[in-house]
Order: sequence, then C-alpha cells, then structure tokens
Amino acid sequence: MARQQELQLELPAGSAAPAAPGAQYSLQLGDQPLPFRLRRSRRPNVAFSVDERGLQVSAPRGMTLPRIEQAIRDGSRAIVGKLDKAAASGKLPLPRRWHDGVRFPFLGRGIVLRLDAATDSAVLRDDALHLPLPPQAADSQVKDRAHGWLQAEARRVLGEHVTACAQRLGIAAPQWRLSFAAGSWGGVGADGRLRLSWRLIHLTPEEMEGVILRQLAPLQWRAEVRDLWDAAPLSA
Repeated sequence: MARQQELQLELPAGSAAPAAPGAQYSLQLGDQPLPFRLRRSRRPNVAFSVDERGLQVSAPRGMTLPRIEQAIRDGSRAIVGKLDKAAASGKLPLPRRWHDGVRFPFLGRGIVLRLDAATDSAVLRDDALHLPLPPQAADSQVKDRAHGWLQAEARRVLGEHVTACAQRLGIAAPQWRLSFAAGSWGGVGADGRLRLSWRLIHLTPEEMEGVILRQLAPLQWRAEVRDLWDAAPLSA
C-alpha cells in the first residue's frame, strides 16, 4: 500500500499513470494487497492476465490510475480466481521478496502472509499465514520463517501421502526424505529411499499424489519382480 501511495503522490489528480513498461503497483483489496504490473496498450478497455510473475494489467494509454484501480476492483473476483488457479497448477513461484501481504501457493490455493508480533508461533488462519514477527522484520528473516513453516508442513503432508500412495500400490511405505534440490520433484535412490521436493507443498493434494505415485512406480515394479522370484519353484 505504501508503494501505491508513493506512486499516486507523483501523479496530479486525474492524470494518466506513467507508461513505463512493467511498472509495479499495489492495490488494497479488503485486508489484502494485490500487486500488479501495469502495461499501456492501444486497446480501448482494461484487460487482465496472470503469468509466472503474477497479475498484469493492460490499460489504454490515456486512462488514469484511479480508473484503472476501479476496473481492478470491479474484476477482483475473477482476478483472484485466476491467481488461485495459477497457484494450484504450480505456475506461481515463491515470491522474490517476502513481506507482509505477499501471496504464495500452499496446497493448491493462494494464501497471504501476515506479520503478527502478537502470536507466539506460525499459524494458518482463514487462508492467511501469521508469522510471529514484527512489521519491520527484514526480508531475509521473513523468508527464513516462511520457508521453515512450509518445509515443516511438507514433511507432515508428504509423509501422509507417501503412506496412502504406497497402500494404493500394494507396497510397504518406503523410507523417504525431504529434498531441497531445485528443478526436480524427487526420485528413488539405488537404496530404494525416496526423495521428495519440499516445493510439492505448493501443489494440490491430487497433483501431489500424482507425483508421488510416479515416483513410487519403480518400487512397485521391484516388489513385483521380487515376489515372482520368491514364488518361483526351485529346480530339482
């Protein structure tokens, strides 16, 4: 909201917002800030799109910032739906900067981060993660606490899904560990131990299970081969 106020102070009342490509703004929707990039175009009306960097707003060159903000408010329900859908499909990465009000994907839905010095521990309430940090906490401190909570949730949730998926495949639940490697959902080592990326916590439970089932497939095949050898009669 501070960034929005700063930008508005630079503009005379009723003037057009600057046309700098990719200019970053933030609009307060209820109790949640909505960051967006502004792009000027020749089209006669405002259009919205969501990509891996979040919300982009395309607006006519002569349209003032207050009118653009009102158009965003009018379309806020559809915009939030697009953001949540993108988060569920894994297209929204973790924020580059961690601060109060930033949104990020958790179990397929978008949640908002709140710095709440009044709470004693990290807690999720009504799609808002409250961290026990003061409003002036440094970006790195907020990031460490948020990552710590996400990784703890990943250990808990993934453990439950590994057990459930192994039962579906008719195999014993393997030993597994959380992976912090980038660019991979995980894999199975030569020792049969499963590795799963903590970033799976951003996906929906259904998408998470799909990944785990694919990772467990080699273990199912090994179990079936072992059973065949065990069942084969010994030659005389």
